[in-house]
Amino acid sequence: MRILTQDVMNRVLDVVDELEISREAITVPLEMSGPGSVRRLARGKLEITLPAEDEALEAFLASLPGAIAALGSEPA
Repeated sequence: MRILTQDVMNRVLDVVDELEISREAITVPLEMSGPGSVRRLARGKLEITLPAEDEALEAFLASLPGAIAALGSEPA
């Protein structure tokens, strides 16, 4: 089990800030697991689960803007 560090969280927030998404509109679980994922929760927040492996983190962060865009805008 790998736990999210402040350094990694800051990198996620850099991506979110670049996309001009409110930090209040995301949630990031403390446990980093699997290959990582992005999904929209029932109330519209984005849940960003980070990958467990260091080698996958760079690619995941690079693909994050596209993954968020693929989810579309927040439901009404």
